[in-house]
Amino acid sequence: MNGASRWLGGALVVVAPFLVLGGCPGGENDGAGTGATGGAAGDAAGDVADGDGAEPWDPVWHDTKPKVWPTVGPEKNPDCGPGCRVALNVPISSTVETPDYTSERVMGLSSNGQGVAFSGVGESTTSLVPRKNDTGHIQLGMWGNYMSSARSFGIGDGQIELTSLLTGETKVVFRWTPLDGSADGSQWTALNDKYVFYIFKGIHARNRQTGEQKLLSFGSCYSLLATQTALICDSGKIYVIDPESAEMNMQKIDNGTELQFDGSGSADRKQYVWIDYRDPPGPGSHAFSTRKGGRGTFDSPDKPRAKVYPGIGDGLVVWNEPPLGATDPSPEDWGSYYGGSTALATLDLATGERCQLPDVNLGSTLAYKSVHGRHVYGRWFDKKTVKTYLVDIDLDYSGFTWQCQDTPGWVQ
Repeated sequence: MNGASRWLGGALVVVAPFLVLGGCPGGENDGAGTGATGGAAGDAAGDVADGDGAEPWDPVWHDTKPKVWPTVGPEKNPDCGPGCRVALNVPISSTVETPDYTSERVMGLSSNGQGVAFSGVGESTTSLVPRKNDTGHIQLGMWGNYMSSARSFGIGDGQIELTSLLTGETKVVFRWTPLDGSADGSQWTALNDKYVFYIFKGIHARNRQTGEQKLLSFGSCYSLLATQTALICDSGKIYVIDPESAEMNMQKIDNGTELQFDGSGSADRKQYVWIDYRDPPGPGSHAFSTRKGGRGTFDSPDKPRAKVYPGIGDGLVVWNEPPLGATDPSPEDWGSYYGGSTALATLDLATGERCQLPDVNLGSTLAYKSVHGRHVYGRWFDKKTVKTYLVDIDLDYSGFTWQCQDTPGWVQ
């Protein structure tokens, strides 16, 4: 599959590989980021930060001694069902703070105030970046051995930080303080090996070597993903921002008028997938209300089926959808659309084989996914403890009963 592919009559869209978004990451390990609720790109963002908050920048990382982070074992984790294990040994945020992924690590913000939890892919021990005497680290981004984050000290008072996960050394990327009672704050951060990206009265980047601050665009995003050479903004449309451009610009991946939502990148940041609402009677869908079009892939518009929270990687696309026997497989209201999509589905990009696993083990939507080989990570709500966990699903678990079919006319 070369370039960008849009499956007409369908809702799942893949860009693979990133011909315009950049090639293989270099320097540090590959990584991926996902996000959640924010503003909308193109909306008025107020006055642009003028750079006065830029701290003096030292590109040298001075600490060499490995940081001994506190750790938590898996002994008290809930049972998430057959073929499933809890991947971070603390409950994580269930609201706007979403997990983050690289090829080597998974990360999430603890919901019990312990701090930022991270673990190696497939590992059972969780490390913690402890919460400090403020809000702690929020709005997480990750790339290689580094974490970007925001911290708030009060209304209109906070900073963007870059932290080494190896040594714990931290640099201040951008600082803002109260001004005339302003309640301004940041929204998201993202990271690659050249820039720290953040949203504060617009979308900004700071060069990790030179310290140069740059305003990339006005507006905001529902989520951010940094590749090696670009920044992807999901704001109901999918935009690509070139941080090297001399002018502010946000180029749409696709110029369709329909809603484009739930964007997600692969752990190696070479592929991107989103849900696309293009089918009759659309357009007209809204991110947080009615979903009117594009509620199916391959089976639409004749037999539309809701699809949410896609993930992509290692030749596989995964998402959630209503079980095959659902009374209403394509509800139009936003709450039912997500709440009823409890079955896990996959698409093999090489063969076109499409499979569904009914919700016999999860019982809820697996949100904000990342694909690592034949394992899928995602945010899972435990109804027994009423807490949210990051879990790891083994797609090849012998007890799973997949219902599979070929996709007619599939072209690799």
